[in-house]
Parts: sequence; C-alpha cells; structure tokens
Amino acid sequence: MISKADVVVIGSGGLGAATAYYLSKRGGLSVALVDKHEIGSQTSPRAAGMVSCARKSDLMIGLIKDACRKIEAFTEETGQPLDWVHSGSLKIARRPQDAEVIEEDFERGRRTGLDVELISPEEASGLNPFLQPAGVVAAMRIGDDRYFDPAQVAVGFATAAAANGATLLPKTDVRAVNIVGGTVIGLTTANGVIESPVVVDAAGAWTRQVAEASGIRVPLVPTRQQLIVTEPLDGVHADLPMIRIMDAAVYARPCQGGFLWGVYEETPRFFDMQSLGAGFDVKDMPLDIGVLHAAADEVKDQLPFLQTAKVREFRGGIPTMTADGHHILGPAAGVTGFYFASGCNVAGLSISPTVGEALAAWIVDGKPPVDLSPMSVMRFKDQSWSEDQLERDAAWQYRHFYGAV
Repeated sequence: MISKADVVVIGSGGLGAATAYYLSKRGGLSVALVDKHEIGSQTSPRAAGMVSCARKSDLMIGLIKDACRKIEAFTEETGQPLDWVHSGSLKIARRPQDAEVIEEDFERGRRTGLDVELISPEEASGLNPFLQPAGVVAAMRIGDDRYFDPAQVAVGFATAAAANGATLLPKTDVRAVNIVGGTVIGLTTANGVIESPVVVDAAGAWTRQVAEASGIRVPLVPTRQQLIVTEPLDGVHADLPMIRIMDAAVYARPCQGGFLWGVYEETPRFFDMQSLGAGFDVKDMPLDIGVLHAAADEVKDQLPFLQTAKVREFRGGIPTMTADGHHILGPAAGVTGFYFASGCNVAGLSISPTVGEALAAWIVDGKPPVDLSPMSVMRFKDQSWSEDQLERDAAWQYRHFYGAV
C-alpha cells in the first residue's frame, strides 16, 4: 500500500487503465491504479470488442479514427498483446426511416474521410453470406471498422502502466474521495489513506457510488448488456464483416470460428450498485437468455443461423448509459482535482486508448488535445433530473445506439 501519489485512477477497466498508462508516460508523475476487484476483471473483458467508426458526430468519428490507429499500434507501443481483425462492417436498415439515417451516416462518413459505401442488400449478403437480404431496404459497408479481443485491452494497458512505474492496487476498495474546501486531497480506501491532489473516477458501474460518497452527483445508469458466443459454424472466418441491424439493435461478429452476437434491448435492466452489496462482482450479474432468444426471433429473416447455433458462452457486463448518449469525461463541477472517465454508452472500450491519452493531457496540461466539452459533466451542471427520467432517457439511448428512428 502506498501513502501518496500525484494521480490516483479509480477503476481498472479500459478507460481507467488507459488513463493510467498515458499518465505513466508523463515523466516525473507518480500514478496509482486502484480497483476493488482484480485488475481489468469486470465489464471490459465481457464486452463485444467492436469498433464502430460511422458515428453521429464529427467529434466521435475523429476520436474513433484515432482509437483505431492506437489499436493497430497497441502491441508496438505497450509491449502487450492485442488480437484484432480489420473486418469492416455492414450497417443494415429494414425500414425506410432507417435507410434515411444510413444516407446521413454515409454523407457524414464520406465528408470525414471514412471508407464508406452504399450497397444493395444482395451485395451485403455477398460480403457476409450469414446475412440474408430478405427484408433489407438499405445497407452500408464501413471499411474502417474492426474488432478486437476485449479481455486484452485493460490488462494490457495496466501492465504497461506498471512497467512505466505506476502502482497497481487490486482488491483495494475506495470508501471516499477526500475533498476539503472544494479541492481533492486524497482518498480513503479499506486499506488506508492515499494522499493525492488528483483523482480520476473511472469506476465503471461503480462511478456514481464513488462520486456520491464524496457528495458529487453524476447522471449515469449502470445497465445490463448481454451477449452470446456460438459454437463454431461452417463457413465462418475471422475477416467476415460485422453486422449491425439498426431497428432491432442486434449485432454480430466472427469469434472463435462462430459468432459473437447480442442486442441492445428495448427495456434494459438497470442496477443500483449500492444495493448489490460491497462484494458484488460483475460475473455474478443475473442474466436472462430469453432476451437473446427474442432478439434472434426478431431478426430470423436476416440472421437465420441464430435460431439454431449452439451457445458456447453466455456472458454480460454493466456499461454505463447517460441521458444524451455522450460520455462523461473531464473535471467534476465545483471540485478541483476530481475527474471523470465514465458514461461509456456501450462504446467505452473501443475508444479507451484515445480517451486515456486525452484525459491524461487534460490533467497534466490543463486542457485536452481536442475540444471535449460535449462530453463534460458540466453540461448537466444546471439541470435537475429524476431517476425515472434518467432511466427513460438512458433506455432510449441504449436501444437506439445504431441510430434507428
């Protein structure tokens, strides 16, 4: 156990571990990465590991493009393994209104330099024969998209941070961030006090719990996400393009000779992490495979293999959703030295390399390398919200992640 650090990062998922890594590259800083569980063991390794470049804003497209470059250079830079495949993807519309969204995505993607192409349903099926063209009214190929092994990202960043001199503190439960006169002075853990002028709350599903223990409100909701990995299927190879069906919010990508697939359900389950108890682990989260069965039935005309594919693994994580679908990054309102890296909106791991570097610059240099104000928690500073309204808005963002209208 240490007694002092220049920066303490709470939470060792993708966002927290990446932030610790990029901070550790800044000479002369003492950095600690603290987690109540084992390092990189909670939601991050249970993610889908899919990178989607055709996003709703120029800012997100720019951040994702930079993250893609960092994913490609991950092993060279960190010395840690990361398996990734540049497969591209297919965005599928089954309704006219979603076809209009695809047109908008295409124009935005082309303007921002993405490799995008409007193709016919039959051409989409030709690129990935596991997708049937029945009921498809529009399709877009996104050549920049890729996927990676989610279990390697957070652990890789944390290991590389430690090699740079950062201190890893697994199984260290944070009780509160200590704030005096509106300024962070450290944090109290179950193992003792660590003095520090800067704390990053990257605690994932526990972000609110950490913040609220210190009197800071943050509007995000821990949300259940579930997915299946099938047994191997004849004809599946790693570079088949990923598939995203907009209105059903169903996704699929190759994985270990079969498919990894899941759904952003219409009525997601939310969690109050405080009520789950201090010993809760994401691996113990209650799952409901009926949600996946219903999703498979909804897309049976386009992805008929989901009806019969045998389940190899059924897993879930707890990402955090916000009311407007944007991350929560940067300084907390009214508290000097308290930063957030959360509100991933089911897109945290894929963007974590870029977020980690940007947040490290924000902490050390006083500003991020790009304007991240749309993701600042300050946007909620003068707003009041009820828990019911927050959950309704977060549920809408979850279901409509692919832009369906």
